[in-house]
Parts: sequence; structure tokens; C-alpha cells
Amino acid sequence: MKRVVGVCVLGAIVGAGGCGSPPHETVDASRVIADSNVAATAPADGSAISNAAPAAVSAQKNVVAQINGQPITLEEVIRPLMEWRGLAFMLNIAQLDLAKQDARESKVTVSPDDIKAELDATLEKMFPEQPERDRAATLETYLDKRNYSRAEFDTVVEINAYLRKAAMIAVKGKITDDAVEKEFGIEYGETAKCRVIVLANAREVMDAQKRLKAGEDFAVVAKEMSRDPRTGPLGGEIQPFSLQTQGIPDPFRQLAFTLQPGQVSDPLNIGESWYLIKLEQKFPPKAVKFQNVKESLRKSMYDKLAEFAMGRLRENLGSRVMQQLSIHDPLLIKQFEELKARQEGAIKGREKVDEQLKREREAATQPASQPASDLNGPPATAPATATQPAAH
Repeated sequence: MKRVVGVCVLGAIVGAGGCGSPPHETVDASRVIADSNVAATAPADGSAISNAAPAAVSAQKNVVAQINGQPITLEEVIRPLMEWRGLAFMLNIAQLDLAKQDARESKVTVSPDDIKAELDATLEKMFPEQPERDRAATLETYLDKRNYSRAEFDTVVEINAYLRKAAMIAVKGKITDDAVEKEFGIEYGETAKCRVIVLANAREVMDAQKRLKAGEDFAVVAKEMSRDPRTGPLGGEIQPFSLQTQGIPDPFRQLAFTLQPGQVSDPLNIGESWYLIKLEQKFPPKAVKFQNVKESLRKSMYDKLAEFAMGRLRENLGSRVMQQLSIHDPLLIKQFEELKARQEGAIKGREKVDEQLKREREAATQPASQPASDLNGPPATAPATATQPAAH
């Protein structure tokens, strides 16, 4: 229970009454350090120190405890904590301060109720199976196991509350009635469950079709031949989709819905990829009236859009902190420079990987086109029709 001990010690320094304070209260580090210069440091025998010599008072003012007459100083307590989590906690505090500055400039108010709502929503996402009354206790156990303090957690929740308020303002009015109707079709309309084999060229298509006509299972052929690194290992299985589902090209969706269960399509060429689609099953529309779910769908759509906007705002906030933060403590300066070096190394590493993949794609397109790794792509360049199902 390192976290609890640390909070108790810091609480005692600022006169918080030991561990009497709720464990979720955030410790103000600046107050801790400032107040340490005036903290009461009575001798172990309880005698007053009002008549002590100035030098004696000065020598004791940074002593926070004693063990068998040996003093324990504030520095001895604080430095290990700073080495352990100091930089991470400081960056969170900096992000929160910057988020508050942005809110003041935008005249946006984040109330305690907003922060409480963000906490409740966070706990619901983290522990959906737990009754609401048990989530707080479950959180404490969760944080203890990960050596993560409640103060850090609450800081992140408060940052998210500010980001959510800004995001909801940014996306206000973005969800139209037409968009809600499309979402209704996705959520409650007819859906199709399919498998797909993604191939590079016509020769591979012919090889795959030959194996299917010989009676090989579609999933087996997909695992061995599909160029899609995500769906291939799953036997070509993709998530069920409707005619309105976004992220899947229109020709792919339209073709899939013309198939009968068990039927395999003719090759579909989209961009640099070729697809063989097998319809596994169709699910009929759900018996739900649009007007009954319209507003709940709209709210769900706004929540998703706000989450996306929050992600962008969070990235921007983190980037600004890294650029604008001025650190004065030598230990934190060292940790900060190491963090920046790791981030720059990671960026360079990703750039090298991207460049290598680009070279491999260019090399692969010399004899034949390299397929895309997902179903997104430009409009189909060749018509597609359905064929009769394979042997099984």
C-alpha cells in the first residue's frame, strides 16, 4: 500500500490530520513543498519549541518524522516519489491546468457535477458488470494492484471532463436527421455476416476459386491465401454489417446483400484488391419503430462523435504541454528529456516502418497489384455478379 502511506505522510505535512482525509483527494504538491517550511516539528518528548534557538528550528523544519532519534526529511520522502511517478503526475497536472486555461478563454464552465458525471461514466465503462454501488471499491482495488494513485486517476477524470465539455460544444448541431435515419438502418436494419478472401491479382483469384470448387472450406482458403492481416487469420470473418454501414465500400455491401447464405461471389475488384465474398447468414431487421429510438440514437451518435473529438483534443493538449512546459527541478528535467527522446525515437521508428512498407508495396505492384489491408477503397473498377455456392 505504498500509495496510502505516501498520501498519509504528505497529508501530515500540510496539517491534514494524518490519514483522516478521504483517499480520493488530490494532493497539491506545491502546497506540500511550500508548507514544509513552516510545518510543526515538535520534539519527540512533546516539549514546546517556541524558545528554541533559530538555528535549531532551521535544522528541524524539513524533518517530517523521526525513528529512534534519526530524522526523516521531506527530501527523503519526496525524491523517491518523484523518481517513481513524479513526471507522469506533473504532466497530468500540466494538462489539467492548460485545459482550465482553455476553458476560461472560451468562457466554458466545468462544474463539480460535470466532473462527477465523468467519473460515473468512466466507472461504468471500466466495470460494466459491477453494480453501481460496488464500483468505487472495485476501483480502489484496481488502482492498488497497478500502483496507481487515486489522485492521478482523479486528475485524468477531471481533464476528461474539461475535454468532453469542449468536445460537446464543438460537435453541437453536427448530427442531422438524415444521419440519425442512416444510423437506424445500421443499428436495426437487415445485416449480413460474411467471410472474405482478399487477393492481390487475377492469378491468385483463379487459384483460390480452384481450391473452393475442389471442395476446400472457405475459411481454410482465407487463412492460407488472404492478404488481409486482420481478417485472414480469422478465416476471413468480418463483423456483421448493413447496407448503411460506413467504412465498407458500396460495391462490397451491395454485392454481399445479393448473395444467398452459403453463396460465394464472383471476384470483386476494388482499387488494388480483389475480393471473394461468402455470405454466411442474413439477419432480418429488428422490429423497432424509428420514432421510438430516434432521440436515443441521436444521443449515442453525439457521444461517439464527442469521444472522437476528445481524442483529437487530448492529442493537441499533450502536444502543447510538451512544447510549452518549463521545468525547474533537475530530476524532472532529466526525466522529461528522456521522455522526449523516447517519443522522437518512436516517431522515427514508425517513419522507418512506413517507408519500408511503402517500398514493399511499390515492389509488389511491379508484377501485380498489392491488395489493401482493409475493405476501404475507391469505387469498384469492374462489375461483379454472384455465383452459385461452392461445394460447401
